[in-house]
Amino acid sequence: MKMGEFTKRVRSDAIAGPLRRAFTPDRWNRAFGDLPAPDAEDQDIHAAGLVLHEKLGTIRSILKLSSSDEISATTKLRAFLALANYDFFVTRDKTDLAIERFKTERAAVSQELYDMEEMAAVKLSLPGGAAWMPNEVVEGIVDGIELPIRVVLQAKPDLAGNPRMNRIQWDEAIRELNLGVLYRFAVDLWDDCLWNSYKMIDTGPVKVFVPREVDVLRAYRTGLARRASLSMGFNIQATQFQREAFAQGIRLKFRDVCGIERRGKRQVIKVAKQGVSTGILEQLSILRTHAAEPYYGELLEERLEALHGLTLSTLMDAWTFISRAAQLLAKSTGEKHTQNVGKDRVHTWMPEYAPTLQTGALEDALAIAAGINKAEARRIVDFFTFRGMAGQELWAQPLVPVGPDKVVPVFAAVASPNLRRLVDVWMRQTGVDLARRGPAFETHIQELVIDAIQSSKLLSPVAACITGDYTFRPSGSRDEQIDLIFSIGNTVFVAEAKCILEPTDAKGLAMHRKTVLGAAEQALRKAKAVEDNRIEFIGDARRFGMNLSEDFKVEPLVIVSTSTHVGIAALTVPVIDEHILGRFLDGELEDIAYQPGDLASSKRFKTRFYSSAAEAEERAPGYFASPPQMKRFIDGVRARVVPLYAADERDWAGQVVTMECVAGGVPLSLQEQPGLAINGDPATTIVHENHVDVQ
Repeated sequence: MKMGEFTKRVRSDAIAGPLRRAFTPDRWNRAFGDLPAPDAEDQDIHAAGLVLHEKLGTIRSILKLSSSDEISATTKLRAFLALANYDFFVTRDKTDLAIERFKTERAAVSQELYDMEEMAAVKLSLPGGAAWMPNEVVEGIVDGIELPIRVVLQAKPDLAGNPRMNRIQWDEAIRELNLGVLYRFAVDLWDDCLWNSYKMIDTGPVKVFVPREVDVLRAYRTGLARRASLSMGFNIQATQFQREAFAQGIRLKFRDVCGIERRGKRQVIKVAKQGVSTGILEQLSILRTHAAEPYYGELLEERLEALHGLTLSTLMDAWTFISRAAQLLAKSTGEKHTQNVGKDRVHTWMPEYAPTLQTGALEDALAIAAGINKAEARRIVDFFTFRGMAGQELWAQPLVPVGPDKVVPVFAAVASPNLRRLVDVWMRQTGVDLARRGPAFETHIQELVIDAIQSSKLLSPVAACITGDYTFRPSGSRDEQIDLIFSIGNTVFVAEAKCILEPTDAKGLAMHRKTVLGAAEQALRKAKAVEDNRIEFIGDARRFGMNLSEDFKVEPLVIVSTSTHVGIAALTVPVIDEHILGRFLDGELEDIAYQPGDLASSKRFKTRFYSSAAEAEERAPGYFASPPQMKRFIDGVRARVVPLYAADERDWAGQVVTMECVAGGVPLSLQEQPGLAINGDPATTIVHENHVDVQ
């Protein structure tokens, strides 16, 4: 869709949008009227900007507690943190009940072993009538508390003095947290209107927002679901591997937190001996391993000026330690929570949900655990402390200052984080040039293909990969630098590799989509250059051991570093990731049947994609165009309507049409469908093999 001039200027900040202080309805209307011939999208952006500015202004006008001068900053901060942490435990309890109900209902209709993804998609009924997935509720807790906390901290208040929690009107504090969630939702909705072409339909009392570009949402939702699935599979395998390594005497390099105690007014965080660890620390170490992409090697160990010479690797170790300390606090708070359920007189027990960590104690213990000096530990603790500054977020900085030397952790932000995303956020915050990841990713993909071909008895005689920084220079047209080019038999795959940040907001999703479409255009152009100059390419490719006949086929591909958009073509070009590419070259896909709570009962199953080199060449294009392991995610996409509540009686209510993805059925290898085909041919079978018990 061609972008209108008004939309273009709002996107570039040449016209102040409703999230900027310079915005006023008069300026907005004047800027719109001064531009000739607005198109339909311009009209939509103009209308959405006015109504969402109205809602955001209404919410800000209601925020009384966070902006109050009569209550101290430390009192307000502790109140908001206590409520957020309390909501975290309530969500945990509701989730446990929902999962138990799911298991009971599922057992009554099916004895399937693998139900983790469907179980992860259970929903919780909340006040207001809507149902939400547990992870959505947790995200809402963190996003909702950020607004009132940012309002308090941006004034750079004096946090000295004791909190006076008896001055808090808890109903008002709860209302502000809910308004914080609503505010964030409205901000995100504006970004979707601006960047992802959401259209507002004004029906009077209710305003409905609908997406224009459905593929953008499909790509995002399937990516989220698949990323969660890959993470679960990785955690299962890594946990088993780690247990086997521990049995052989291998120990984690960083030291655990074994206790938090008071010695007079001084807090002491106790560090365990080297090699002593708990199940929680082991889980955190698996998260850390999953977050450290293999092509991040040099970036993780590079000394960063923003961290005064410390590395991202040290930052990840430190986050693991701080998260562990926060989870110890959460455990002790959770024990009290079971006693508080049902009690009245909220003001007597709610403050217990904002337990503090002394920054000095954190620094002392972190220095010991990470093997760094006190000054370095101080800088790291400061880095993880949220001060409401531009670029900070509670997910990446989960410690909130409530005194000159005290912080309170946001439990929801440390309980089950997306550490892979946080590494990207920390890279941005510390000034790492993210563009440097591109060449490293390209090299990583090349090495993956080369290793897979060399280790395959079927492919090694008939497949080849051009190595290094390859540029095809045909005499009659422009030079083409090609990220990855490999062949299977007489079919050549020309791939454009893109190392992109996983999108986490509307603008990021739009930029991701733009990058993928650009990559597809490049792949098509480079594939055409190879196809149009066959003789020259045959001669050039022979230098790399790639032997082709004049009638070779050319297939373009886009390979991304993210889960988003995988399995959904861009400009007819298949979009895949390294997992889908690697599994085909390996010739098989491994899935794990997982019995919740009992790793020993897990089994691995394999799906064979081909049994000969000829089958590999024949099936590869169809496999990449429609990866069979993606089918259950794409089939699991469905429409969803989310309410946008009115902030008060003056405000308008709305509905947002979006999508969700619940992976249907079970993984490919566990399906009893001998007729399932990669290329759509029902006569083509895939062999299922019960591989091994994991003991």
